Amino acid sequence: MKKVISKIVLAGLVAGTSLVADSSSVFDNGISLIGIEGGIGTMKTELESSPAVKKDYSVPNIGLKVGAEYGSYRVFLSGRYFSQSDFDYITTFGVEGQYLFHVSDAANIFIGVNAGIANMKFLVDGESSSRSISDPYVGGDAGVNFHVNEKFDLELGARVMNLVSENSMNGVTYKFDNIVSGYASLIYKFQMD
Repeated sequence: MKKVISKIVLAGLVAGTSLVADSSSVFDNGISLIGIEGGIGTMKTELESSPAVKKDYSVPNIGLKVGAEYGSYRVFLSGRYFSQSDFDYITTFGVEGQYLFHVSDAANIFIGVNAGIANMKFLVDGESSSRSISDPYVGGDAGVNFHVNEKFDLELGARVMNLVSENSMNGVTYKFDNIVSGYASLIYKFQMD
């Protein structure tokens, strides 16, 4: 856990140094961003038993992200709720950093990294108590950001969250792997003062 957090902090510092290298021009044209997101994805799970049982869950999600854009860089704080009937809840809270390629006046292409915490709670048939996890994830995203007008962008993207987590109880272990999703976001933009 400490190693993962250290890597996340180090990655954030490395990304941050490129932003402040020329702070006079980068921060002059900052734009605040608030986004509402909806998506659909899959989550891989495995029950360690004999034989092992692997299952892919469909996980639709909604989310909120708040951030800023400076030149070719965007940063978001985000929270998402994933809906799946076999789970009491699945949520993620994290940070995303993206680099924008300004391909035209109408759109940007972006690539980025993400990191945060995933929380899940679920009840297994035949067990009286519920199981839960709260573990870090790291991943990446890419997509296209269309400029609808001066105030709104429509973002279409794909995201991978690499979650290596497990829950062991009563000699039974559940493992959780990647959450891969496609999403659309409506982003409201306003000028910072």
